[in-house]
Amino acid sequence: MVKINLQILLIASISSFAFLFNSDNSKSCGWDYDENFLRSGLFNPDILKDDSLSAFFLSPRFFSEYSEESLLNPEVENIREWKNYFNNEYSSKELKNLIYESSPNDIRILADAKLNNNPSIVPKKLAKSNIAKDFISGKYPDAFDYLIFAKECEPHVIDNRKSEWDELMRDTLAMKDLLEKGKLYLQRTTDKFLAERYAYQVVRLAHYMKNYDLTINLFDELFEKLKSKSIIYYWALSHKAGALRSKGDLSYSSYLFSVIFDKCLSRRLIASQNFKSLDASTLHETLNYCNDNHEKTAVWFLHAYLTNDFGSMKQIYELEPNSAYLEILLSRAIDRLENDIYEYWNIDENTGWSNQFIRLDYPNFYSFVSSCAKKENTLRPYFWYYAAGYLSLLRHDYVSMKENFSAVKRLLPKDDSEYNIRIKILEILARVDEQKNIDKIFETNILEELKWVRDLKKYNSDDAFIWMMKRFSEKYYKQQDTVKAILSLGLKLNNSEYPRTVSYIDFRSNPGRAPLDKIINFIEYNPNKSDFEKYLVENFIYTTKDLYEIRGTLLLSKYDFENALLWNFSNIKNNLPMLPADPFKMNINDCHDCDAESLKTKIYTKYTFAKRMLELEKEIKTTSKNRAENYYLLANAYYNMTYFGNSWMVVDFYRSLNSTDDDPNYLDCSKAEEYYLKAMASSKDKNFQARCLFMAAKCEQNRFYVDKGYFQIKNFNLYYPDDCEPNPQIKKENYRMYFKTLKDNYSKTEFYKQALKECKYFNYFVTNYK
Repeated sequence: MVKINLQILLIASISSFAFLFNSDNSKSCGWDYDENFLRSGLFNPDILKDDSLSAFFLSPRFFSEYSEESLLNPEVENIREWKNYFNNEYSSKELKNLIYESSPNDIRILADAKLNNNPSIVPKKLAKSNIAKDFISGKYPDAFDYLIFAKECEPHVIDNRKSEWDELMRDTLAMKDLLEKGKLYLQRTTDKFLAERYAYQVVRLAHYMKNYDLTINLFDELFEKLKSKSIIYYWALSHKAGALRSKGDLSYSSYLFSVIFDKCLSRRLIASQNFKSLDASTLHETLNYCNDNHEKTAVWFLHAYLTNDFGSMKQIYELEPNSAYLEILLSRAIDRLENDIYEYWNIDENTGWSNQFIRLDYPNFYSFVSSCAKKENTLRPYFWYYAAGYLSLLRHDYVSMKENFSAVKRLLPKDDSEYNIRIKILEILARVDEQKNIDKIFETNILEELKWVRDLKKYNSDDAFIWMMKRFSEKYYKQQDTVKAILSLGLKLNNSEYPRTVSYIDFRSNPGRAPLDKIINFIEYNPNKSDFEKYLVENFIYTTKDLYEIRGTLLLSKYDFENALLWNFSNIKNNLPMLPADPFKMNINDCHDCDAESLKTKIYTKYTFAKRMLELEKEIKTTSKNRAENYYLLANAYYNMTYFGNSWMVVDFYRSLNSTDDDPNYLDCSKAEEYYLKAMASSKDKNFQARCLFMAAKCEQNRFYVDKGYFQIKNFNLYYPDDCEPNPQIKKENYRMYFKTLKDNYSKTEFYKQALKECKYFNYFVTNYK
């Protein structure tokens, strides 16, 4: 009964915070599985400055990034021990080159060089190495013998597959011989440093031979004699733990891995990967192996790390309130909490834009953190106050936030400025958050602080600035100030060529949804802008020139050439890019590159294009002279303005297969078709009529592809199996009216012959349809 009650107690403690955090341990089969999807937050765990645990911050991967110079890197700690062994005679770089970067063959050649006293055969990478020279001269012979042996073992204990799909092959006979050879070396050596390493090689060989009983017995026998607790002891212990786990002893192997995790930094990552998530019963058994409270904290930490069960924090706090593990779990809990605070767009029926924040409250978690902070018995009490202050901010409890941050400043070491800077950022954010209505006075008072945050460029200041400006935007929307709301979202975080903005705003893709008139009026015709408003305008992602061009382009897409000129392009006519091809030119086959290459001098911008369109329209209305030719030129322009033409950028900024409600004419060639028919009707020249008819046929063919659905997002792929044809009711035979007329009535013209020669579609129609 006692055991059952203990298990019930464990279950209760494990799940005490379960309602706060998801604990999905599923892993994808990709290379970097998404353990914890991480959004940008303001509570950066780097403030802890603990390299020994930095890999265990919350991360999308199993481990967070850590420095290669950290002791978590096995190479660093091993090289440091070798460096001490050689009395600091050799640099770390030299030792790394010899131990980790030299191949077994390099070491064999080095041995031959010593045996034959022939330094000339030393591999190039070792030729200038002082330690290689000393080995050849006979210095440190025992260490050299060990190095040769270790390199002989190396091919048998690494992943030797050429690809991950190949079977892992082990030469167990050769490994057995090496194991016996290692035992002999171990018996002969009197050097304890080398003896530990021979013992490690022997235990590792047994483990990779999958002789688990031998692995366990060798470890117990050899390291009991050595009476050592060096890093090599724990390296070897990890193989014993692995052997126990392979034999099915999950609880004891997990205990050993927790000890390795706690005691040996260079095996900390491997130990955490091999500690398995435990149910309450197995967790209880594992805890029973622990010799003291500190060992239990490691078990609870690894359990929490793998399961995201932050109820383990309570257990660790009761066992060892000043545990560094507790701080890591606290940072992970807050980072995970931040993942649940996310932004979403609530589309406003008037403006089309509205930003809100979902604020989630965690009263039980906050109470725990606040209680631990106030007791001031943790490793860094000021960190706990800082965490409590941050949680208070998330809960909109600004009074508690200020109290907690005051405690941070009271306890903070004098030489630590980072906390003060981070607190200042959060206090500014709180002021924005707390302000219900944004008025001129508030804008004036907070402007310099906003500038300071934007220009800081450290301690997550960009994320904080984004958060602040989104809160500004949200409040402006509620105050019906659409312009300032959008200016806040479009504020640049820097002045680079491609700057990041507070929120992604793309007027060029959807200009019809942007209140361009309001924004331009605010920027251009508001002479009494405050310093805050000037700051918004000066740092907005779009310049006045950009806005005029975007609005003018939108008007061009609606064929409103007069207003495009009058209110937009006339203001920026000298700053518009040249069109790559002649929009009034048309060929039998569409070829944008050909049209661009044939144009010797670029003469059209959006301004001169719109101006020419108005001139042609005016000529048609005022005189009959050249009417057919003018209709034809207008038709060419209307065609080239579409997705299919050489000057599509007249009406759009991105050539996309998908039309939107903002540019309904982008895929529509009906205007061009209408004008080709007008040009044809205005001329008596049969050859010219044939040309107009063929160009109308191109419009008709494009309409077929649009009607068929090839330009819809769901039908983006233009290639379909026969049984998956989109819109099967749309038949191409119904879109060949102009081809038929051209064939029936204009077969004697020169243009007909030219089209027959250059256009395979038309040639196919004439050949196959009688």
